[in-house]
Amino acid sequence: MIRSIGLILSGNLASAVLMMLRTLLVSRLISLEDFGIASTFLLALAMIEMMSALGFQQQMMQAKDGNEPTFQGALQGFSVVRGAINALLLFALAGPMAWFFDIPQALWAFQLIALVPFVSGFVHFDLHRLSRRMHYLPSVMVALLPPVGSLISVVPLYHLFGDYRVLLFSILVQMGLGVLVSHLFAQRRYLLRFDGPLILRSLQFGWPIMISGALMFLVFNGERAIIGRALGLEVLALFSMALSLTLTPALVISRTTMSFFLPQLSAARGRAGYAPLAMATLQVHILLGCVMVVGVALMGGPFLQSVLGDKYAAAIPLLTWLAVLQAFRVFEGGCAVVALAAAQTKNEMLANIVRVSLLPVAWLVVARGGDVMTVIWIGMLGEAAGFAVGLMLALIRQGLALRPLLVPLCAAGVLMAVACWTAGQGVDWQVGLGLLALLVAVGFAMPDLQIYLRKRTAVGHLEEG
Repeated sequence: MIRSIGLILSGNLASAVLMMLRTLLVSRLISLEDFGIASTFLLALAMIEMMSALGFQQQMMQAKDGNEPTFQGALQGFSVVRGAINALLLFALAGPMAWFFDIPQALWAFQLIALVPFVSGFVHFDLHRLSRRMHYLPSVMVALLPPVGSLISVVPLYHLFGDYRVLLFSILVQMGLGVLVSHLFAQRRYLLRFDGPLILRSLQFGWPIMISGALMFLVFNGERAIIGRALGLEVLALFSMALSLTLTPALVISRTTMSFFLPQLSAARGRAGYAPLAMATLQVHILLGCVMVVGVALMGGPFLQSVLGDKYAAAIPLLTWLAVLQAFRVFEGGCAVVALAAAQTKNEMLANIVRVSLLPVAWLVVARGGDVMTVIWIGMLGEAAGFAVGLMLALIRQGLALRPLLVPLCAAGVLMAVACWTAGQGVDWQVGLGLLALLVAVGFAMPDLQIYLRKRTAVGHLEEG
């Protein structure tokens, strides 16, 4: 167990670190305004990818016949069709997006980046099938090697272009390498099938995920679009940097726990050990969300200052608040994993509806003179409400008890309140020790997680013996 989760975590963490290094390197090399323009390309890609997500990885892991070549081939064929449609949509939206952000000079770049979804449609799904069998090396390689190539490409691209085009072409490099590596580490021959019944079945499973993805795009990028439109590209660059530093660990956590817990929960569904495993899954997400908040509160500001200097100093007060916002998203991720194990794909969609419902409020506040911090506070309220909805749906629909989560949630609430209270003021050693003590208290308040870890460690020792 320790070896498996260590492999997933190390791969996801290394990938995230490489991506963050690329972002930091690009932001240091190009101007603040150019970095703001480059951020809009990421927003455009996220819009298309997240609004058309059908949960292919989750389907490969959750479906009973997910190991069958015919099922895998049908999903790969569907992925190609989806990629082509996404590319056409992104190309068609290039003009409106260049107009929305008032950057007509970047119209060609929005059109060129439409290649990304088209190429990504040819990814080999064998890495998802192997992850279903707890064989994670191919997934780790796909997560690791493309960011390495993308990072290496930044310096020559800077000498070639010297502006926002650096990030544009490094994204293209990463996507091309991602498809190539997925085929190199596959064990099965690549097969494309266009099977109508299986496509309909995939749509039936994935349409709530697709709607949830569209909502998640608004969740992750709604504030970014509002800020870029109303407050300008330089403010967008500052907000995007702070958001990247907090969203990256949240995504690492979510991808790791999804890959690790979903196969176990799906296999345990309907058995006596399912409820304790589901509760441990929820508790580990609460603990990891709190670890992220403490890490950002203690190290986020000094890290940003040391790497980028005064250029992005105005982003430092935003870090802890955004970390708390992302912590609620991590908490809700635990609810989503538990729901997906039971094929309850609508839960996350309903939770995201609650979160998105506050975006119009943020728009009105900014339009009337509000600042970035007000937008973040509104987002925190939306994330907390979305987590509450996701948690209640997961507990009620699967007959799980709330009581084992009450003490961990209260301890997490105190920890996040203390972290926010110190945000932007600098964290001295006494406050740092207090946050670490609160984090230990959160961990000790999770008996189901402790029992699960002891059992898994004992099984691991027996297997090694």
